[in-house]
Order: sequence, then C-alpha cells, then structure tokens
Amino acid sequence: MISTGLLILTVLLLGALLVLQLRRGASGGTDSGEMARIQGLYDAANQRVRDLETALTAAQNAQRESDMALARAEERLAAGDSARSEVEAQREQLKNEFKVVAQEALGQQSRMLQEQLKQGNKAEMDVLLAPFRAKLEQFGERVEKTHLQGVHERSELKAEVHNLMEQSEKLRNEANALTRALRSDNKAQGNWGEMVLEKLLERSGLTRDLEYSVQASTTDSDGRRLQPDIVLNLPEGKHLVIDSKVSLVAYERFVNAETPEEQALAMKEHIASLRAHIRGLSDKNYQNLYDVSLDFVLLFVPIEGAFSTALQAEPGLYQEAFDRNIALVSTTTLWTTLRTVGTLWRQERQNRNVGEIIRQASDLYDKFVGFSEEMIKVGNQMQTTTKTYENAMKQLSQGKGNLVRRAEQLRQLGLKNSKSTNPSLVDRALQGESEEDETE
Repeated sequence: MISTGLLILTVLLLGALLVLQLRRGASGGTDSGEMARIQGLYDAANQRVRDLETALTAAQNAQRESDMALARAEERLAAGDSARSEVEAQREQLKNEFKVVAQEALGQQSRMLQEQLKQGNKAEMDVLLAPFRAKLEQFGERVEKTHLQGVHERSELKAEVHNLMEQSEKLRNEANALTRALRSDNKAQGNWGEMVLEKLLERSGLTRDLEYSVQASTTDSDGRRLQPDIVLNLPEGKHLVIDSKVSLVAYERFVNAETPEEQALAMKEHIASLRAHIRGLSDKNYQNLYDVSLDFVLLFVPIEGAFSTALQAEPGLYQEAFDRNIALVSTTTLWTTLRTVGTLWRQERQNRNVGEIIRQASDLYDKFVGFSEEMIKVGNQMQTTTKTYENAMKQLSQGKGNLVRRAEQLRQLGLKNSKSTNPSLVDRALQGESEEDETE
C-alpha cells in the first residue's frame, strides 16, 4: 500500500526542482534546451504525483472494504460464541435432567426389587441366579483340582530334586575319590589314561583288533618285553604306537594355587613331569618295534588343560619331544588324527573293492566269451541236426516209395496191427508223392 509520506516526498521534490529553476533564472538565465529538460522532468514528476494519488485513492477504498469485512466477521464470531454458550447451557441442563431421571429410575427399580424380595419372590431370583451359581461351582471345582494337581506336581518335583541332589552328591564323592586315587596312585593314573584313550578310539569308529590293538605284548631287538597302550594299524601294513601319560599331581597344585609364586612352582614341576614322560617313552623306541612303522610315537595327555597350559608356559616343549621322535597330542588333536586314520581305511577298502570289481569283471568277461563260443557250437550242431532231420523226413514221407506210403499200402492189403500211422504224416506222404508225380 502506497503511504502518504511517499506522496509528500514527491511534492517536496517537485518544489525543490521549481526553486532550483527560479534560482538559475535569477542568476543569468538558461538556454532553451535546459529549460525543456527541466520542464520534462517537471511534467514526469507531476504525472507520477497523479498516479500516486490514484493508487492512494484505490488503496483507501480497499482499506475501507477490509474494515467493513472485518467488522462483519467479528459480528458473526460474536454471534457464534453466543450460540455455543447457549448450546453448552442446554447440554448442561439435559445432563442434570438425565441424572435426576436416572436416579429416580434406579431408586424405583431398587424399591421394586426390595418389594419383590419382601413379597417372597425368592424362587424367581434362584432361577435367575442358578446359571451363575453353577458357573461358580464349576470354577471352584477347577480351582480345587488345579490346587491338588499343583500340590502333587510340587511333591514329585521335590522328590526329583532330592534324587538329583543325592546323585550329584554321589558323583561329587566319586569324583573326589577318583581324584584322591589318581593323585596318590600312579598305576591308577595310568589305567585311567588308558581307559580315556580306548574310549576315544571307540568313538572315532575304529574297530578293536582290526584297526587297532590294545596292550599288544611284543619284544624288541634286545629281548625286552614291551607292551604299548595302543598299536594303531594303518593301511599298507604300517603301524603307529600311542601311549597315554597322565601328569596330574603338579597340575592339580597349579590349579589350586593361591599365589603367583605357588603357580609358577607348580607349573615348573608339571613341565618337568611331562619331560620325564617324554624321555621315558623315547627310551623304549616303540617306533622300531615293527618292520613297517612310522618313525614317531604319539604321547597322549588325556587332561586337555594340563596339555594346553604346559605348552603355553613352555612353547618349545613340543619341538623338544619331536626331536626325540615323540609327538604330543591331547584329546582334541588325537581325535583329528584318529578320524584321518578312519578316512584312510575307508579309502583303502574302496581301493580293495575296486580291485575286486575289476577281477570279477575280468572273470565274467572270460565266462561270457566261453559261453558265446559254446553257443556258436550249439548253433552249428543244431543246423547239422536239422539237416539230418530234414533228410530223414524226406525218406520217410516224400518221393515215390516213401516209407509211410509203403507202410500204408501194407495196411491196406490187410495187415493187422494195433497201432496206426499219424494221419498228418500220412497226408504229408501222400501230398509229397502227388507233387513228385506232377513234377514228372
């Protein structure tokens, strides 16, 4: 919207131009070109003033129309507020009236119900409440049944927990007894390690006395009697000896040590125990017991933790053992080795089966060739027999004077006999004789 201030500013500008013109005229006058330019500026400014006046008038008219529209809107808004207030008042009145009516109806129903009860309508109420009472009784029975079942199940669970506790205590006592026995008895330690080793072999799928031998007694070149724990049989007649060694006492002290110093001392003793087992097994030279055997022996440590902690504390222990032709293995690494041996045996059996298949196929082919030659002989003999048969039949039933024809002539002459020639053979003989006559 064009403001009045802008219009005033334009008028002041025109006045300033006019004053400037008068001053120039007073100072000596101007040429006609300058006057024409000033006159043009004055006319343009005057036209701008007129345009601004027109725009100002239009803006004032629009302002008046907006004010009128605003006044009408305010009147409608005031009327709407009044109507809304009236509706709210009517709603509140209806709510109060409904509340009063509802209270009266409820009071009336209560009085009627009390009156019916006073008048002895208890039988009707019993009929109305009978389904509800039955549902309550059923619910009570279910609650009681659930309670009894819960008591029974809790008693059974208590008994099971008691049994589990007894079994757990029994296992704990047995484990403690086994631990004490293993700590105090080297023979018990050895038997336990051998048992773990044999169980591992059974689970690997290898067959005892076929793919491995237990406690196989033998003698070495010096006449010493040796009895390795396990002799693992490999394909191609090779063998691999596995011997179990248990190092438990020092390791048990290491696990139960309370100070780093005690742990270090126990670990030192544990490693020394393993070194002693390595030297003792190496001196037996189990790898030389058999003509075809691998050049190392597996030393099985059944306690996985004792194996891993020893190698962590002394990483060079494995190479030290291997330099003595001893390979240290635990349950995990030995399991992998046994599975590999099982795979080798399966491949060996497959190779044997392939060889047997080839041998049987060769025998079958030879049999086939012999059979085909015999069949050719049979065919030749059948051809010879057929030719001989045809010649004999010709003599019997074909041509003049064939045997069938002559025999029939004898019968016709009055020969008495109990049997007669086959009619088809007679017909054939007669037909053959007639064909020969026609040919002649």
